[in-house]
Amino acid sequence: MHKYLKILLRVAISASLIFFLVKTQDLGAIKASLLNFQVPYLIAAVIFLVLGTFISSLRWQTILKTSDIHVNKWYLFVLYLQGYFYNNFLPTQMGGDVYKSVSLGSGIKDQSTALFSVFMDRFGGLIILLLLALFGISSLYGGFGVLSSIVILIIGLVLYFPVLKIASKKVKFLKKFETASFLFVKNKKLGVLVLFYSLLVQLLSFFQMYLLFLGVNITLSVGDLLAFGPIVSLSSLIPSFNGFGTQETVYAYVFQNAGVTLALSITVSIMFHVVRLTMSLIGGLLILTGIGPKKDSPEIKIL
Repeated sequence: MHKYLKILLRVAISASLIFFLVKTQDLGAIKASLLNFQVPYLIAAVIFLVLGTFISSLRWQTILKTSDIHVNKWYLFVLYLQGYFYNNFLPTQMGGDVYKSVSLGSGIKDQSTALFSVFMDRFGGLIILLLLALFGISSLYGGFGVLSSIVILIIGLVLYFPVLKIASKKVKFLKKFETASFLFVKNKKLGVLVLFYSLLVQLLSFFQMYLLFLGVNITLSVGDLLAFGPIVSLSSLIPSFNGFGTQETVYAYVFQNAGVTLALSITVSIMFHVVRLTMSLIGGLLILTGIGPKKDSPEIKIL
């Protein structure tokens, strides 16, 4: 029952914000900008999302190497694409992560290490995103916002291992999770590489944003992208149904600070959904055709 209440809450938040936008925004202007959107920029954004996904696969592969598990990057790339499909049909963007974790766990025969790798894949990206967001927060809220973000980040990093150590004593499943975490931190070279890949992924995400704004004849400056890009990316953490409603609301009012009209910002947000939907359809096609990771794959090596 608790699970279904959480799902209903997410749907309610998305529905409420969509209703708010419908009542407060100029739907005619949004419709016009959607019809006049320059499609080549949409195609380019999809291409850069594919590139970003491939780099994410390299990051995931690097995380697994810290546990002496070597998985082919194309194997992980296909899992990523299939994960997009599940994201699109489950009421949370974590749906694809569950699928990736379970599928990889079946392949390496170690669900806890698979879960850890997916978690660190997300966590590595989140650290870089939070660091980049400090610039955006300072531009909106000044020094207090930056200081608050730094404090929260430091507290989270400091408490990670102590909390995990206590939890692993009560939940045996987390013991391997704890071991994998220590191996990840111990291997500094691979850890830095993970953060580097995360930075590339975020920069490509901002470039996708830049391209989609070009589609409505808006040229964002580098400063605007660095200031507001991380903030709108973090909006995916807000409970909702796949970001519908929440993303549009954040786009509308954040990019207003860059001089973009609400209608154009909402249009770009909608086109971002189209880009993600395109990726999810590619993943769905791979699932339907049976193309993808198989158990006992020769592309997996455990040392």
